Amino acid sequence: MLFDSVVESYARVRPAYPDVLFGDLAAIAGLGRQARVLEVGCGTGQATRDLLARGWTVTAVEPGAAMAGRARRHVGSERLAIEMATFEDWEPAGRSFDLVFSATAFHWVSPVVRWHKAASILEPAGHIALATNNTVRGGTFTAVYDAARELHARAGWAERDGPAPTLEEAVAALGSAPPDVGLLWGAAAEPKAGLVRTEDLFEPPVVRSYPWEAAYTSEEAVLLLGTYSPYLALPAQRREPLLEGIRALIDERFDGRVTRRYLSVLAVARRR
Repeated sequence: MLFDSVVESYARVRPAYPDVLFGDLAAIAGLGRQARVLEVGCGTGQATRDLLARGWTVTAVEPGAAMAGRARRHVGSERLAIEMATFEDWEPAGRSFDLVFSATAFHWVSPVVRWHKAASILEPAGHIALATNNTVRGGTFTAVYDAARELHARAGWAERDGPAPTLEEAVAALGSAPPDVGLLWGAAAEPKAGLVRTEDLFEPPVVRSYPWEAAYTSEEAVLLLGTYSPYLALPAQRREPLLEGIRALIDERFDGRVTRRYLSVLAVARRR
């Protein structure tokens, strides 16, 4: 729920997803323009607008009131309905869908609930599709992280995930993951999701990955970092000096502009 406190920054600087990802999703899942989609955690609508652009009807489940309000203003379509709830508490009320989709949000749902509930609301030939944006090493953003280690230590930062992988390492991890969407997602795409076997619910997934990069001014880079949960979880008296120090570092050592490399990942699995 911390994301509700940074809605405008989130909408402004959080990375969207490559257009080709949604074209691949439509082709893999065989979705026509009349498809009914349930989106888990729409946030401010970064991916929602791309789902709607395919002609699909979207029901989005979002627990944050400010996030949901921003998505309604950001997207605005008669084919979009946003229902305020966590996915755990949301009631399908007898509805079923052709696709359950979630972009960088499925790991927030209880692992005891998410896979079984997603399968239970899918049509017999329906699919689950998960997307995420992973940071990979390279670009000047990596150098900023390396140069800011002392700033993070001073703020009491506890490194959780270790350094970002290289592009080659991230792609190799996807390629060597088990052919199970739950295990793949937790092992190689979203490690925060945890490892859950789903072979009794879904067929082996089709996986696609898309490398790309984005440029940020020092202001945008700091806004971006401030939308991620490890920074949001810091008390303001530690978070604000840390982010201001990173802003000054980018201005002084990187001429006020940095690039960040991403690997977007899509996994699509058909319901058994």
